[in-house]
Amino acid sequence: MAKNLLKSLILTSKSVKNKSSIGITSVLFSRRLHMGDATPKEIKIPVKWGHVSGKLWGNENEQPILALHGWQDNAGTWDTLAPLLYKKRPILAIDFPGHGLSSWYPPGMVYYPWEFARLILYIKQYYKWEKISFLGHSMGSIAALRFATLFPDEVTFYIAIDSLIADDYDLNAVIDKYPTTVLKMQKAQSRLNDEPPSYTLDEIIKIWHKSTRQSIAMDSVKYLLTRGSKPSMSDPNKFYFSRDSRLKHTLFNPEDKRFVEAIVKRLTCPTLYVKGLDSPFASDDFSVEMRELIKKTNPKFDCHLVPGTHHLHLNEPEKVANLILPFYEKYNLIK
Repeated sequence: MAKNLLKSLILTSKSVKNKSSIGITSVLFSRRLHMGDATPKEIKIPVKWGHVSGKLWGNENEQPILALHGWQDNAGTWDTLAPLLYKKRPILAIDFPGHGLSSWYPPGMVYYPWEFARLILYIKQYYKWEKISFLGHSMGSIAALRFATLFPDEVTFYIAIDSLIADDYDLNAVIDKYPTTVLKMQKAQSRLNDEPPSYTLDEIIKIWHKSTRQSIAMDSVKYLLTRGSKPSMSDPNKFYFSRDSRLKHTLFNPEDKRFVEAIVKRLTCPTLYVKGLDSPFASDDFSVEMRELIKKTNPKFDCHLVPGTHHLHLNEPEKVANLILPFYEKYNLIK
């Protein structure tokens, strides 16, 4: 069914000419990325506003698991975990629009998180997949859950790292921040062609590490930098964050609790949830309540609470792989 679906779009990593990939990779050459024996292949999926970029580990003639990264991260978030999994089933990790090497939304547009669920539908239809399987982290996990509950009969399985639903934000606090967020978004719209501030390699690593509340280990930042930074035009020895600056001002709308409850009750596929105990996310009372509700309504829900930060899959991939591989076997998901 999936034979040759990706073949026509695959580019070898040697043929990638993107400035961000070449610039930062050459600087990091002496700090070789740990990729095991896997060499992912670059892909481009055409969309109306440009393309969605990604990387494929494994056999291009088999349908892959779709891997979805977190907010302001990119497909590099799977660079340490995918090599431990791809021999069981290929993994296609995409960069969400505005992230990594994917095209930005056109000027004047904003990023709306529910649109990522529609992007999943587009990718599924583009490749003509009958069903889809997910490996998601944070925002990617939330997008996958939304798709899996809207189209429960079209999902084979769902693996979520550290997030299931959008956190239950304090409504008044969110509304208080909205005016500032809207103003910043408006200003960002006028600066889309401006080069952002640039930093030395050591500086940009420290900034990325600190901006995630130290969730991404210093040594793990390099996996995201390859797709998430570009050398400065004014100083090639410095680098800037190449993701769309509008992402910083995304309006994350708190959802009605009855709506979220109705959604999670529709999660019926085999689901593996790995929650980092050292992560502040998905730890509020409502998130825990929804997790317990899924346990009651979905007999194929496996939940593991393990030591680790929000990015435990990137920092400690073996720990996560040792949970995913038995999950495959338990539900006979890899044939």
